[in-house]
Amino acid sequence: MEKSNNLLLMKFGINNFLREISGGVRNGRPVLIEDIEEYIDPAIDPILLKQAFKTEGGLKQMRLGDSNVDYDDNFRFFMTTKMPNPHYLPEVCIKVTLINFTVTFQGLEEQLLGDVVIQEKPEIEKKRDEIVVSMDQDQRTLK
Repeated sequence: MEKSNNLLLMKFGINNFLREISGGVRNGRPVLIEDIEEYIDPAIDPILLKQAFKTEGGLKQMRLGDSNVDYDDNFRFFMTTKMPNPHYLPEVCIKVTLINFTVTFQGLEEQLLGDVVIQEKPEIEKKRDEIVVSMDQDQRTLK
């Protein structure tokens, strides 16, 4: 998707990390940080919070590190992780949009079927909910 736009692949901890990201912001190149862990470097907070501002001359800029960098509206920022179930701090979660791509095909089918049943036959969905509650109460009684 972004390969044609010269996607810049990076990892936290590489030399010139902030300089490379600044180049992406300045030139409007998409940046992908791979294999992030649960800790995210606070140096990229201005990007996550989209803290671009206009100068007196009308230029859009962003403060990265200790310098202001011209901001191109074509800039896109992505992060990926290989962690199966990462737990990020609430401060991180409010700054980003998390997408979980580990959903199975069967899980998607069940969700879609549930949505269709709710739209087409709400009385069946209500009956199903009652059965689930009844089964839970029965399990508690058995214990």
